[in-house]
Amino acid sequence: MATPDTRSELIHTVTEALSGGTCVVLVGLPGSGRRATLGTVAERFAAAGGSVRTIAGFDPEGRPLESLALSGVVWPAAAGAATLPVAVQALSTSPPNEPLLLVIEDADRLDETSAAVVAAALRQPWIMVAAAVRPPYPGSPRIEAALAARETTVLWMPTLPFEEVHRLVSDVLDGDVATDAVGRIYALSGGLPGIAAAIAAEGRRAGKLEPASGRWTAQRDLWTPAMAVVLGRLVLDLTEEQRDACWVLAELGLTDVDTVRGLLPWSVVTALDDRGLVRFVDSDAGPLVALFPPVLEDHLRHRSRSARGQAARTVVDGARALLIDPPSARPSLDAPLRWSSSAEAAAILGRVLREDASARVVARRAAWERDATPTTAVAYAQALLDDGAPTSDVDLVLAETHEHAPSPSARDILRLRVWEAVYLGVVQHDPQRALRVLADARALGPDSAALVHAVEQHLRLMVATLGPAELPPQPESGEIEAVQRLAAPIPRLGVPLWQTVDVVRLVHGEVLLSSGRVSDAAAHFADLAPTDPLRRDPYSVPSLAQLCHGDVAGAVERSLRELDLARGSLDRTRIEPHGYVVALGLYVQGRLGPLRDHLTSLFAVNAPAPLVPESRAGLLGISATLSLWERNDPSARAMIAQLEALKIGGAPFPLMGPRVPAAALAVAEGVPPAEATREAWQRVATLIDQGYLLAAVFDGVRLVDLNLEEDITARLAQVAFAGQGVVLPALGALLEGALARSPEQLLATATALRGLGLHLYSTRAHTMAVRLLRQEGRSQKASHEASHLRRLVHEVGDDLSLVLGDGLDPASVLTAREREVARLIAGGASNREVADRLVVSERTIDNHLYRIFRKLGVSTREELTGLV
Repeated sequence: MATPDTRSELIHTVTEALSGGTCVVLVGLPGSGRRATLGTVAERFAAAGGSVRTIAGFDPEGRPLESLALSGVVWPAAAGAATLPVAVQALSTSPPNEPLLLVIEDADRLDETSAAVVAAALRQPWIMVAAAVRPPYPGSPRIEAALAARETTVLWMPTLPFEEVHRLVSDVLDGDVATDAVGRIYALSGGLPGIAAAIAAEGRRAGKLEPASGRWTAQRDLWTPAMAVVLGRLVLDLTEEQRDACWVLAELGLTDVDTVRGLLPWSVVTALDDRGLVRFVDSDAGPLVALFPPVLEDHLRHRSRSARGQAARTVVDGARALLIDPPSARPSLDAPLRWSSSAEAAAILGRVLREDASARVVARRAAWERDATPTTAVAYAQALLDDGAPTSDVDLVLAETHEHAPSPSARDILRLRVWEAVYLGVVQHDPQRALRVLADARALGPDSAALVHAVEQHLRLMVATLGPAELPPQPESGEIEAVQRLAAPIPRLGVPLWQTVDVVRLVHGEVLLSSGRVSDAAAHFADLAPTDPLRRDPYSVPSLAQLCHGDVAGAVERSLRELDLARGSLDRTRIEPHGYVVALGLYVQGRLGPLRDHLTSLFAVNAPAPLVPESRAGLLGISATLSLWERNDPSARAMIAQLEALKIGGAPFPLMGPRVPAAALAVAEGVPPAEATREAWQRVATLIDQGYLLAAVFDGVRLVDLNLEEDITARLAQVAFAGQGVVLPALGALLEGALARSPEQLLATATALRGLGLHLYSTRAHTMAVRLLRQEGRSQKASHEASHLRRLVHEVGDDLSLVLGDGLDPASVLTAREREVARLIAGGASNREVADRLVVSERTIDNHLYRIFRKLGVSTREELTGLV
């Protein structure tokens, strides 16, 4: 089972290199986790029987032997007079027959004499070096010269994925942290753990991170003056010209390369890039340039009134004054860009989105104040929501518009009422008031009835307390041809150009999909009209229908294309809806490595769609499950808490509810499976009763892995087999095999699921079959299938091995006491010796041994060896 420590592969690589006689240099920015990684490597080296000596570089221009003296290798009083041979002897001394590891922190800051002593010591073959330097490398001539005579490998420190930063911040704050808060910290830190920890600690100290409803939440601005100490390490040793360039880049924000070339010497930009302080973000329009980590730009902007800040502003303002098309910190909305999906690019995009959201609020407020119509009110209210403004601000806009709008048309009032109803239902969690608003809208005239009815059914899908949704009537072909827009197109306000009939058809498809009629839904969505000339999907639901129908790869490709368009045009309302479909597709395909990267990118961007909270719910549910497989329980617990806080009572689509991941977490924490899964199974039964069959099947398939509830599983299998497409019936076969406890049926199902590309479920079915074979005592068959499954999982790759868990461990079918007895017996102890050690009777051990032999399918004590 892989561990949740994403640095484990790097640490393993370093450890293997050192054991093979190769020295290692780790390259990374201050705050990238270099010191912690070296510490873990040193612990493992010592545990393997070696000696460790730690040295830290201080000042490359310092006194001779200063680094060795301050590290305690040479006495400070003797450092000035110490000869090189004495220093080499002091550094090289280790117990006989023990390898020695020199751990050198900030090796790029070694003084010249200390570096020469290290070089001399390395003439001894039993001495190894693990050093950390900041970029560039090559570029640290002293440590490079010291290592010149030894085989050396250079490794770059990777950024952390989102869930690891989430766990880190939770540890720093000693409690659960809202995903939104972690997303802001990630976007500022760029995934550098030391920077993230500093932002969290200083934010708490300054009161910018505060506990609310049992978890830490963030204010809009997390910058504090105390960050100057941490960020000062990033710009240490920069030339004056390079420092000035940093201020100019901070003033510019994310900018195209041509603009940067016009303002700064390219050699300076190259030097900053070499030092890891600049990132080039790929886009269709050409590379964009930004400071990295983003908190550095944030820090410099907050100090813009300083002399350097004023000088940078003068340079940028002067350039803008000379250009017809001045440089902008954000891309044009009518020219979508293709953003890189890397975590670093996501962190930069997250900052750009927040700036864009703030700018939209200013523009929409100005338009609304000039002309307070329902149309400008919707645009302004949506901008406030996107910017994370308090709901009281939105309520004020709505109230003033209702009171003061000058004779709006019925269509405009309808637009406002529909938006307000969805806002009240899914953001304010006041569904009864939402229904009253819709009732008022219905009174606007007969033309509003179809739209109001469809919006009501959408709310019923998302809010459990309103009761099950009905299928809205399908519009007639004549209605489709003669449709009228809700309002005149006003692209500059960003008002959606929805057609009434399209809204009705969208909700009609949503209800079809939630009920398991996935093929009908996919066909229904096939000719749904686009909303703009870019032909973007109106929502992610058509892609979701395509996925559940069976075209998983096509759905992922489609939503990735839409996600690129959404990110490129800074359309935050579409990022997470399409991101959810991509995540679900990667999940069912068992591509857990890409899934982890995808979730990191989405949470780093941190662009929730307030009126589509089910998308964030699905992402949190999938992320919690992945964290549990990675044994990252703190992250899973935080995700589940936020999933519950969203109050998506309906959760009509896959993996959006909190009950199943909460049950899995409880099992992981030692709660008996039947008790841990009781509420989750009851929820599945409720979903079946309400007709939300798609969500019920996906939840049930996860639950049978934890605990089989026979009656509900039998109902669910029938439901799945009756479902349309190929995914639901295939999952029905898995449920039926689990219910029958038939290894052969599960193995056949695993093969079928694999043929459909549903590798996650194929692996789970195969694992269940292996477990049942062992319980039946068919150990030879179980061992054969376990080996076969490992080969299949290895062929797929993408971290699919996480799903195996302990399922292939023969001892997993034993109780904790049986495993303890089996291991003692396998170690050569007699029944009497085991009984004495466990303080029980010998007869009790006899009974344990009988059950162990039966469960593992063995007949002799010798056969236990290697199984437990």
